[in-house]
Amino acid sequence: MYKLVALDLDGTLLNRDGNISERNIRAIHKAEDLGVQIVLATGRYYMQTKRILDQLDFKGILVSNDGTATINTVNQALIGEYSFSMEDIAPLIHYCRRHHIHFSLCTAFDVYVEWLEDFQEQQYQVYEITPTIHRDVLSIKEKIMKCTIGDQNKVGGWQEIPLPVPERLRKRIDLEFHREYVHAQSNKTKALIHLIDSLEIKQSEMMAIGDYYNDLDMIEFAGLGIAMGNAPDDLKAIANDVTFSNDEDGVFHAFSKYIF
Repeated sequence: MYKLVALDLDGTLLNRDGNISERNIRAIHKAEDLGVQIVLATGRYYMQTKRILDQLDFKGILVSNDGTATINTVNQALIGEYSFSMEDIAPLIHYCRRHHIHFSLCTAFDVYVEWLEDFQEQQYQVYEITPTIHRDVLSIKEKIMKCTIGDQNKVGGWQEIPLPVPERLRKRIDLEFHREYVHAQSNKTKALIHLIDSLEIKQSEMMAIGDYYNDLDMIEFAGLGIAMGNAPDDLKAIANDVTFSNDEDGVFHAFSKYIF
């Protein structure tokens, strides 16, 4: 029997409307009643998961921001992290200030900005983020999990300039006018490896379900890796099995086949 199931959220547990079906909720609760450890592993920030945690009445482990923070949702304890220091990111912050490029810093539980324009405010509302406006983010004492920069005015020019970012950070997202920097070693799988080691759960006793490329490593790593029906074909090809899509309660069907 599988002792731990790592579940992606968007495109996996959540349907296209961003909600969890009653069948999926019941499946998770039934698995928990059987003693299975459910871990939600998502690219979302902690605050972006609050509505989902409440809907599930979830009392388990959350791997947020693609593995940079592992959180016990019962007591909001940070039990694993891939963070970096303010010193690592300070030169980039100074650059963004000089060129009026919007930036945000994500800690385990919060998102900090120094200023907001209407565009950013609207974007944060869409993505269920409530940022804290801080006069000087460089004075924040919390560990940093991610730095995001965005040139909403699309002035450009900075993309061709070697930005002052140390090698221990990597670009998680690199679009024309938007970049995200995280710890170079961070991903969902590495966070899950640390977690199962601490719980004394074997790799063969872990099941993982996901739908996109940031789930690929954990699907490959798990004793049983399952791709959603809505996943890309090359992700399905590396999975041990393929379940139904996220709009067809694929999580419920996978649990019914392998857990119950």
